[in-house]
Order: sequence, then structure tokens, then C-alpha cells
Amino acid sequence: MNDTKEDRQSIYEIGYQIVASIPEEKIGDEAGIIRGIVTGSGASIIAEEAPHHQPLAYTIKKKTVSGSYDKYNQAYFGWIKFEVGANKIEAITKAVEKHPSILRSLAIATVRENTYLGKRASLIIASLPNKPEQPQIETKREKRVEEKKEVAPMSVEDVDKSIDEMVKET
Repeated sequence: MNDTKEDRQSIYEIGYQIVASIPEEKIGDEAGIIRGIVTGSGASIIAEEAPHHQPLAYTIKKKTVSGSYDKYNQAYFGWIKFEVGANKIEAITKAVEKHPSILRSLAIATVRENTYLGKRASLIIASLPNKPEQPQIETKREKRVEEKKEVAPMSVEDVDKSIDEMVKET
């Protein structure tokens, strides 16, 4: 089989941030536009998360049409995981980046099975009917307390005896 770049299907995930200056009721429409860019290129959606509001780790400047810069400390973050031909990912990435409401985006190659659940993982697991049992994790403090258990004082004879056992001649 001739596996060229044109016919090879790959799994990608694109994460995007929409500027926070967009009204919250319009965020769904903006996410729909991004979804349309992805599906319009022939991609099939595997999973996605609707954009949610979050503070940014640092201020990001975005150049406006007039040449000045807008500064953003918050954005709406969403992602889409999809399958598409390897020859189309560059066009999808450029189209998403050019969309005026996108602050920044990142496309990565990934695998179908590895869907990140993030902070919501505990909520999703809690809602499962047959949720898996959480292993009990011992904290460092509990380990230190266990290690510092009281040891009975040894007599001089006991110390001499243990030294003799360690130094026995063979």
C-alpha cells in the first residue's frame, strides 16, 4: 500500500483561546466557527470541549487592525480532537489562527484513546455509576510520622552484641 502524506489519516487536537472581550452569549457561535473550519476540511470530530472562561498565566498582547495592541489577562479556552488527512492540518491551523477572535491556538498530533479530562476528571469519575475505587495515597507527612516511631533505648550490652554480629570474622 502506498502510504503517502495525502491519504494518511492522523489524529490531531487543536486547543484555542477566544478573546475575553467577546460577550459570553456569543462564545458558542465562535466555537461553532472553529468547529466549522475543522469539519469543513473533511475532518471527523472525535471529542471536544466547549470554551470555558479562565484567567491567563500572563498578559498576552494581540495586534489590532489599526496597528495598536489589545492586552488580555483572560480568555475562553476550548479544544477539538479530530481525524484528518495529514496534508490538511497546516491549512486548518492557519485558518484557525487567522480568525479575528482567536487569541492563540496550538495544534498537536495525538492518539485517539488519550482524551485529557483535566480538572473535571474527578467530577466525571464521581458521576459514573460504577466508579473505580480511589487508591489510598499515603502523604509524605504520614510517612515521616511512621518513620519516627519511638524505639526502645538499647543497653550497652545490646549495642556491643550488635556490633560483634556486624564485625564477625568469617
